Amino acid sequence: MTFLPRTRHNGPWLHAGSAEGEARMIVHEHTVEAEVDPAVVWERWTQVEHWPVDDPDVQRAKLNGPVAQGAIGWVRPTNGPRIPFRIAQVDRVRGRFVVEAKLILCALRLEHEMDRVDADADGQVDVHDGHRRITHRVVLEGPLARLYDRLTGARQGRGLPTVMGNIIAIARV
Repeated sequence: MTFLPRTRHNGPWLHAGSAEGEARMIVHEHTVEAEVDPAVVWERWTQVEHWPVDDPDVQRAKLNGPVAQGAIGWVRPTNGPRIPFRIAQVDRVRGRFVVEAKLILCALRLEHEMDRVDADADGQVDVHDGHRRITHRVVLEGPLARLYDRLTGARQGRGLPTVMGNIIAIARV
């Protein structure tokens, strides 16, 4: 497992959005390069029964129907109430899966991306089919983004390396 320079653990990116300079968008991101079976990674993201296994902060999750854009479900964090969510994007070809939850005056997005790594920084072509760059992002956006970051976002951000490590351990080729 190789950690990239843009991996963030300690602090979120803050994007100013109001005249008062309050953060209206906070982003926690973790990116890893690893040799994985992309089908297994995709399954871990899209099949909600895997979420409690991969993420220690998720107690239970349920999707009401098949995995598709617009599908709805709910997730129960280990320390919190049940939160309804909607699948905002499912693009297996581009390796992108996005789930959104509407909170009071804040939107929470969980963004997942998987790209094939064809060349390293020196321009050397990677001949391994399973070499992927995998990114998991927690985005809080809205007037209460800072509050929700204190309540849950920062903890989710700190947990991203664990979640990614659990998925990669299962998907490693």
